[in-house]
Amino acid sequence: MTTTAPKRIAILGGGIAALSAAYEITNTPGSDVTIHTLGWRLGGKCASSRGPDGRIQEHGIHGFLGSYFNTMPMMAAVYAELNRAPNTPLSTFDKAFFGINTVQLYARDGANYNRFDLTFPFNRLFPDPAAPCKLETVEELVERVIAMLEGLLAHHKDYPSHNFGFSVVVGHVEKALAALAHDVADIGGKHPLLQRIESALWKEARSLLRFALGTDPHATQIITIIDWIFTLIEGALVDDVITKGFDYLDNDNWTNWLARHGALPETISSPMAINTVNLAYQYPHGDTSKPSAMAAGCYVHWSLRALGFCGYAIYTFAAGTGETIIAPLYQVLLKRGVKFEFFSKVDNLALNSDGTAVESVAITMQASVKPGKPPYQPLFYVKDLPSWPAAPFYKQLVQGDALSAGGYDLESWWTAWDAELPSKVLKAGEDFDTLVFALSLGAVPFVASELVQRSSAWSSMVTALPCVQTQSLQIWLSKSYTDLGWTPDFGPHGTPLTDTWRPPLGGQCELRHLIPIEDWPADNMPASLWYFCDAMAEYDTPPPFVDHGYPARMQAKVRQTAIEYLNTAIAGLMPLSTNGARGGNGPAQALDFDLLVDTRPQPVSGTARIDSQFIRANIDPTERYVTSPPTSTQFRLRPWQTGFSNLIIAGDWTYTGLNVGSVECTVMSGRLASHAITGFPALKDIPGYPTS
Repeated sequence: MTTTAPKRIAILGGGIAALSAAYEITNTPGSDVTIHTLGWRLGGKCASSRGPDGRIQEHGIHGFLGSYFNTMPMMAAVYAELNRAPNTPLSTFDKAFFGINTVQLYARDGANYNRFDLTFPFNRLFPDPAAPCKLETVEELVERVIAMLEGLLAHHKDYPSHNFGFSVVVGHVEKALAALAHDVADIGGKHPLLQRIESALWKEARSLLRFALGTDPHATQIITIIDWIFTLIEGALVDDVITKGFDYLDNDNWTNWLARHGALPETISSPMAINTVNLAYQYPHGDTSKPSAMAAGCYVHWSLRALGFCGYAIYTFAAGTGETIIAPLYQVLLKRGVKFEFFSKVDNLALNSDGTAVESVAITMQASVKPGKPPYQPLFYVKDLPSWPAAPFYKQLVQGDALSAGGYDLESWWTAWDAELPSKVLKAGEDFDTLVFALSLGAVPFVASELVQRSSAWSSMVTALPCVQTQSLQIWLSKSYTDLGWTPDFGPHGTPLTDTWRPPLGGQCELRHLIPIEDWPADNMPASLWYFCDAMAEYDTPPPFVDHGYPARMQAKVRQTAIEYLNTAIAGLMPLSTNGARGGNGPAQALDFDLLVDTRPQPVSGTARIDSQFIRANIDPTERYVTSPPTSTQFRLRPWQTGFSNLIIAGDWTYTGLNVGSVECTVMSGRLASHAITGFPALKDIPGYPTS
């Protein structure tokens, strides 16, 4: 009797692309999977760790949209497979994620930003984000968006009740939506949906929108939201994305596309329209002071999909990203037999002599586990949650003492650390039959230069898809956000959340629910926790990796940005947090920095207290955010379209049909990579991927 040896699959990278690919591949028997990743933890741009006081430290702000139709069911399956004891934290999917439906939109008016709290309806037609999504057509997506807008208007239309003009306009809009959702026959070869948006009722509703602008801020924001959604629906149908797909629109910029389809100028500059580009960091060179650029098809597809959510519009995590997403994936994969090679930095992919396949992968070994020890154990427990440390467990490593003494960062490409260990070489036919390149696109020019030189498709892709730096800040405050002047209180599962406040740290949220699962001293416990994140402008080429001081300089740059931001922008969020309100030293509108919780043995006062918080400059090639500028979609490669026979790619930079940097796109790519290798899942079962 003969047996077939398992197919050897080597996965390069430890982020969501690698983990989701491994998860899907191992849903089908017959593969021997090994993940090779630098450093001591998994997660990539979603990696988080535990710092002093058990603080959760992230790369930025993370959460899921209710339209993550691939990611949410995957995580539900992961939690079901974990089968944690009921009395443990995050024991089930429902305990790991909770939904929120209110966000803050900030409309810029000169130097001022006017706030509008937008409450989305709970989607009772599609209440379960964990259920496999059967969304297959543009028509189904439009139906979801119509249902959402009807619920949105039902919540907001009665304010202000005295605004007769606003009420009349909303009444016409509701009639137009009802007609759009009503079945009609296909007449004269025109699609029924297209017939309906050409109707007099629809056109009258759109024409009336401009007359309700300017009556008051609330009415103006609702009108721009209606106009934005109407434009998305009408433009998509007029441009026939039903048969041509969204990619057809991608040579145009999103602003031009909205204007061409009749969006009001106030709509194009409105916070709801801008939210999509802000969420996805669609700013050339990461410069948020300059106009954004995003391919129209990517913009329209992402925006419509975000509006067609399941249950809640947004799902936040009950713990850090590392505890909620990465550790569960790691634990499930470990149980399935996936092997993890930590401290493995990919240096170079070499092709065979005729350039048709990857012959070998050179890997620098950053550290080695002590003799007699089991494979590296990366997790520890904080408040009964499996968590990732902020540095390696040095006691497990031969080089641990030297690493600890020097404070080397093994995730930095500019690190001065050299373990002086022999390089590891993975060889095709010996160590792998199929190679999955799941590193971020920013790493390609440095570790896959031979592929870029050999293939015009790879060269064009690297050029067409710019990657931008990002920056983040987390602050723990001794007072609650309501005590510091934020109104209203959203209750235990609500949170201030926006992506349209002042740059350069315009994305922000308050996550006080994480404080109890951190490990603070009882007499110095924070009452609120704010996250800030945004793109970071960059016009100069980063220095060579031998410039070991570069990370510290960039960290200092973000530190200064954080101080300046808290000195100028915090009063608009929490007016009672300022020096003027609290009698603190420094500018009246600046944050009273003594509100920052400092548990160090010798706390300081003033702006120097920022050093007790968490600041991060995301500058490494694998940390950069992949953008979606106009004309770029055509250069994205499908996971199996590499041009090299034994190479599959995975990441949010590949072609997925959604094509916007996000966890959802990354998971889609991981699923597509698995399809290329095992045939599972079927392409029709990957929501958002065009199969025709």
